[in-house]
Amino acid sequence: MAIAPEFAADFESIPDALVDVCLADDVHLVDTFLHEGGLQHIDGYGKHERTALMLSAAWNASLAVGLLLRRGANVHLKDPDGNTALHLAAENNAKHCVQALVHGGALLDDQNAWGFTALHLAAAAGHMACTKELLVAGARMDLATADDGDTALDLALREGQQPVVLLLRGWDPQWSSRLCLHRQQPAMQTWTEAQVADFLRSHAMSQYVPVFLLHNIDGLALSEMTEARLENELNMDRPKHRVRLLEAVLFTQLHASSTPHPPSSSGVADNDADTAIKSKTTMESLPPVSPPRRPRPQSPSPYLAPPWLE
Repeated sequence: MAIAPEFAADFESIPDALVDVCLADDVHLVDTFLHEGGLQHIDGYGKHERTALMLSAAWNASLAVGLLLRRGANVHLKDPDGNTALHLAAENNAKHCVQALVHGGALLDDQNAWGFTALHLAAAAGHMACTKELLVAGARMDLATADDGDTALDLALREGQQPVVLLLRGWDPQWSSRLCLHRQQPAMQTWTEAQVADFLRSHAMSQYVPVFLLHNIDGLALSEMTEARLENELNMDRPKHRVRLLEAVLFTQLHASSTPHPPSSSGVADNDADTAIKSKTTMESLPPVSPPRRPRPQSPSPYLAPPWLE
């Protein structure tokens, strides 16, 4: 089936037309384009040498990203610099695109031509939301860039991204979902704002849900909550409510840390099972073979607007 004339006009190629449609972030429009013949070009490279998925991720067109993934877009393709869609989403603080790409099977620890992972790019730019999403998903913090050997923390320190520095320094890899598959409950530090709201409701504190959502209190913020912040910033003026919430937070964290592992069904002893899990995780998270080295830019390159958007 050929692309309808109204879609193909004024574009150098069908992949370029698909990019323009996707950046509108209109699911109906994108689906119509794909149905009318664009599906066979879903992984095509346009004049900017990137696919529709890559540029949609870079421009935070999260609805288009989700639809492209459902229609079979390849999440592992790279641009000439070795960047995947996940790299571009992380560098541009496209949190919802990062979430969609992670769920779509993106390689968290894939490195570009200079050895940067998505976590490197998010941390260097000071993007807290994307940095935390990648950490929760299980991105490795110890991978280093090709030339200078910088970790994500090194880059955040160099760029003066203090909030990200504090996050990385305080992050326990055991909170990451990829390393905690054997746990019955996820660590509080990985909770979303919605899960924190559910936690409040479960403790008969639903009246505080709106203000917690307004201040974007997620699990990490809740785990570090103080009585002074509850009173002064979150308007929890009743002392017994503050005490009850802080006790509930502490109890939940203690319970999570002491929860026994589910019994092994394979007959392997618990310690051996843990070792097997860790070994498997290590094997799965090895960095890929680096692409041919290209001249290193002065800094992680910003992705400018395509000419047709200027």
